[in-house]
Amino acid sequence: MSRRLHIVAGTYEGVLAGWELQNQKKLKLTLATGVHQGSIRSLALASTSETPGTLLSTGYDEVAKTHDFAKAISESGEIRTPSDFGTPTCSSFGPKEAATHCLMGFAGGKLALYKKRDWSVQHVLAGHDGGVSAVAIHPSGKLALSGGMTDGKVKLWDLTKGRLAYVTKMQSTGLKARKFESVTSIVWSVDGSVYGWAYGSHMTVKDVASGKDLLDVDLGSTKINQMALLEGPLGMFCVGAGNDGSLPVLMVGGADNEERKGMLAIEPVDGAVAREERFKCIQAIWDYHVVTANSAGVVSVMNLMGAVNMIVNGEEDDKEGKEGGSESGDDSESESDDGKEEEDPAVDIIDSVQLGSGARITCLAAWFADATEDEEREDIDETPIEDPEDVEKEVVNEDKRGDKRKAHEVEMDPAAVEKARMLVQQAKKIQKRKKSKGKKQKTQ
Repeated sequence: MSRRLHIVAGTYEGVLAGWELQNQKKLKLTLATGVHQGSIRSLALASTSETPGTLLSTGYDEVAKTHDFAKAISESGEIRTPSDFGTPTCSSFGPKEAATHCLMGFAGGKLALYKKRDWSVQHVLAGHDGGVSAVAIHPSGKLALSGGMTDGKVKLWDLTKGRLAYVTKMQSTGLKARKFESVTSIVWSVDGSVYGWAYGSHMTVKDVASGKDLLDVDLGSTKINQMALLEGPLGMFCVGAGNDGSLPVLMVGGADNEERKGMLAIEPVDGAVAREERFKCIQAIWDYHVVTANSAGVVSVMNLMGAVNMIVNGEEDDKEGKEGGSESGDDSESESDDGKEEEDPAVDIIDSVQLGSGARITCLAAWFADATEDEEREDIDETPIEDPEDVEKEVVNEDKRGDKRKAHEVEMDPAAVEKARMLVQQAKKIQKRKKSKGKKQKTQ
């Protein structure tokens, strides 16, 4: 099934930029326009399965604006925010399929629930001491989660009654004073049965019904700027946008006290270049695909199926090693020596584009849907190859066309793309060595 994908990014410079994925493999710039005086702090989409709907942007200029996807993201309105609430820092629409409300968090600590119909305030919630850093409305639209900038709390709100339902407290990071990391990200699963948040180097995923931790991990020196939940046929996985340029992927769930399965789909970047290569944003799209943005302004569409397969197959290999003894370990290593398994990379970068020179992306929003039959036909190249001997020529011509596409007016960064691919290959090799080493130890 073909997919339609629209991506929108906000920048420190107040510019709103958008791309469309064409023919399942090429990002085309669709807009780039200034909308805020100062940095864009958050983006939220009132999307449905049929249309991206209304886009909301909030800025450091203490203004919230709506934009119309049907009119090429043209500005359609400005929302008045209470003057004593401070800068709107985060936002979320709900319910999922037909958004009727929008929850906004402010630097002053308050939360305001707006009616999308006329943008009047329905509820003002007490919020957080020190400011609100992240919000996410449940797919049903009845509940919402918010995270604090400095108070070390994640709060669950009953939006129907406009009151606090539950508070989760995090551990202090200060030795002598009560100091807490900012909650950088909050996400719900597609059906709302699971939720998660990230703060500092920590990622937590919980089951709504039982309150049980499905994942609770500290990644050490890797600070997580944003996280996403990936859902597909092989289960649920959590991926973080690492401040050191890494992409950690971890399995969600499993038996109690079981070692959490995961890997670095992309290894961290060392040295001075880490500042430009750090991942600022990540958004899950379909199954194990994500959209990312780094500090250098590079937006990428990635398929993490390779990383997921490595994690799942690694778990199966561990079980086989325990059951089969040394023979199982020898067989696995011989397969590694053949090099067949190394054909599938941990990350398949579908396409990457760079937003200008020196542009710094602060936030992302993405919408996708299955393509219609007419759109699928448009994606198919129906040009016939009359003579089988012309196949090789056609491939050469396609390469030439690809070179011409690279000269598209969208500012590409081939060096950055190539560097990303090299990092992926390094991650693959390192993971392979670790896997082989672990199996050797088990057989001894």
